[in-house]
Amino acid sequence: MNFFDKLGKKANETFQVTKEKATNLTEEIKIKTKINEKNDKIEELYIEIGKFVYTELKDGRDADRNVVTEKCNAISALNDDLEKLRADLLALKNIKKCVKCGKEMDLNSEFCSNCGEKQPKVEPKVEVKNEEPENAQDANVIEINNVEENNNNGENQ
Repeated sequence: MNFFDKLGKKANETFQVTKEKATNLTEEIKIKTKINEKNDKIEELYIEIGKFVYTELKDGRDADRNVVTEKCNAISALNDDLEKLRADLLALKNIKKCVKCGKEMDLNSEFCSNCGEKQPKVEPKVEVKNEEPENAQDANVIEINNVEENNNNGENQ
């Protein structure tokens, strides 16, 4: 394998690693954005519950339990979504939390280094690969010698 083939192969490997890191970073940002949106919605619901209960009590009425229950159920659903998003974020970073103490650890750890609890095996997340287009090819580096000489010959003709 000549120098340019090796250089091209190394450049391609570097590109693939960089592309994977950029994809993971983009996915991490998307997940964190969703987490923030869910947290904001939960805060809005808490405020709505508080305002509703306050207004009802201020006006001498009992707060309608059904209205409060409906908003509490929405908060519970959002918390379930948050738990899944946080698990996705950990998986993206190749870490998990101890089932007993909650300490973060490597995804493949069998025991917690903090409390010693045996950890369940985590199935690797199925990755969606961004496939190259069918007509994509590795770049070939060609050597061009005597460019000036060839250009000058072309001008003289």
